[in-house]
Amino acid sequence: MVGHRSLGGGVLLLSAGALLLGALWQAPRPAPATAAEAPAGLQKRWLFVWRDMSNPREVDRMIARFPRAKAAGYNGVAFSYNVPREKAAELRDAAKQHGLDLIAIVMGGSRDRNYMEGVLAKDAVFVARGGTATLEPDRPRVANADFEEVEGNRFRGWTLQDDVGVTTFADHEVVHSGKTSLRMESIGKNEHRHCRLSQPIQLQPYRQYHISVWVKTENLVPADPEVKVLTSDSAHSVSFQTFRVARTQDWRQYHIVFNSLENREARLYLGSWSGREGKVWWDDLSIEEIGLVNVLRRPGCPVTVKGEDGTEYEEGRDFEKIVDPQLHPWRPYHEQPPIKLTANTRIQEGQRLRVSYYHPVVIYEDRLTSCLSEPKIFEDWRAEVKQAEELLHPAAFFMSHDELRVMNQCALCQSKGMTPGQLLAWNVRQAAQIIRDVRPDAEIWVWSDMFDPQHNAVDRYYAVNGSLKGSWEGLDKDVGIVNWHGGLMGKNCQFFADLGLKQILSGYYDSDEDGSAIAKWLAATKEVPGIVGAMYTTWEDKYDAMDAWAAKAWGR
Repeated sequence: MVGHRSLGGGVLLLSAGALLLGALWQAPRPAPATAAEAPAGLQKRWLFVWRDMSNPREVDRMIARFPRAKAAGYNGVAFSYNVPREKAAELRDAAKQHGLDLIAIVMGGSRDRNYMEGVLAKDAVFVARGGTATLEPDRPRVANADFEEVEGNRFRGWTLQDDVGVTTFADHEVVHSGKTSLRMESIGKNEHRHCRLSQPIQLQPYRQYHISVWVKTENLVPADPEVKVLTSDSAHSVSFQTFRVARTQDWRQYHIVFNSLENREARLYLGSWSGREGKVWWDDLSIEEIGLVNVLRRPGCPVTVKGEDGTEYEEGRDFEKIVDPQLHPWRPYHEQPPIKLTANTRIQEGQRLRVSYYHPVVIYEDRLTSCLSEPKIFEDWRAEVKQAEELLHPAAFFMSHDELRVMNQCALCQSKGMTPGQLLAWNVRQAAQIIRDVRPDAEIWVWSDMFDPQHNAVDRYYAVNGSLKGSWEGLDKDVGIVNWHGGLMGKNCQFFADLGLKQILSGYYDSDEDGSAIAKWLAATKEVPGIVGAMYTTWEDKYDAMDAWAAKAWGR
């Protein structure tokens, strides 16, 4: 699943700029360029559509845009492969009529919830009682978690509190429970626009934890409060999930789930890192370990149940199959499933068990990454490519490898003994070969970010276990790059050119209304070999600017 469609995901917007394209002296203003008249350097002039194409109405909406696309000089449209069978012929005919190549986007996230990348929860303590084994949770101590202990406006136990009595206050009138809540307001008074409380906490390594907190807002701009767990030096994230609040809302409870990874010591933060105005109240925060919530059951994510003496118990013999009946990776917290013991179990009443399993990790509000290693993933991808070929016979396939924020964590990925960069290189080679097997003559394209050392192919990328450096070694020269880091204005383009890879510049990104940014980007890369196209990319279904943008991208 392509992740950078999310505003919460840190979308890199194109910077403003202008390019003087020149005009014939004393010539009248010409009509928009047709595909044949466009600059020879931009053979690929694509329109991007990110909608649920399994919905016939969305296919109709896309087709209705084709006449405008043709008039503006577009010659290709990129969209998800999964169009209804009954709409395929109509789509092919409409695209041919308007001179548009079909580019099928394939190889997104797994349709099977168990095939999300799993992070290890290790040796969680369960105790057998009355035919079930339930978690005996670790409960990290959070000092003054209910915000009741105050001296003036300072909250005891919180070792960091920004701007006491200026942006952070003890409120004795607006509370969720008790007599006091934490109120933050006028955050913009802080020179860094920070408004935070923080304290150190102790964790058990590789355990699944749940944070609960109540939040109320009033005219909060921007509406972006967060609760974070960082490493003890505050240099790196341990938790990655965020939540959404309304600008004004009454008290509402939020749930955040994270894995402690290798950390025994961490820092708990709450507040805003980019606030301006309005108010936000916090109350009744808690943190505790949870067990088996969204436990993943696939070959690469084994579950083990052992006694504290090391005895390993057997699923089916000592306990029933462990599943989470509410498995929903996009909903990180719900009721914890118990382990049900069998009638003839060897596990004794009151016995303490050590349970290890794997669970998904949500990034931002709902971003997930599928495993890169499971054979079933490749089987699903092959089925997608075959379906796209059968129904659409596209000119190109567009692989969805981007913003893969959880990687090299599950047992299967770890068993390969690769770095994340090597693992991704291996994966993308397998993916490209699937397309070659099905359609040897089709073009193959992929997003840039996960193969770009100036973008996401770096160390410590979210919950990626290791370095992504070297991922680009998996790109053969027949795989094209759709480069979406417009913020660099071409500074990363030479890297891909040196690898011998052609590139399409993926612009607009719901902000370049007059096309000045794509013009500047193209001007900055005019000496870079292999820049063969530009793509109007909207994640918010905004097409009002597609004509003006195209005029700046490939001229009039």
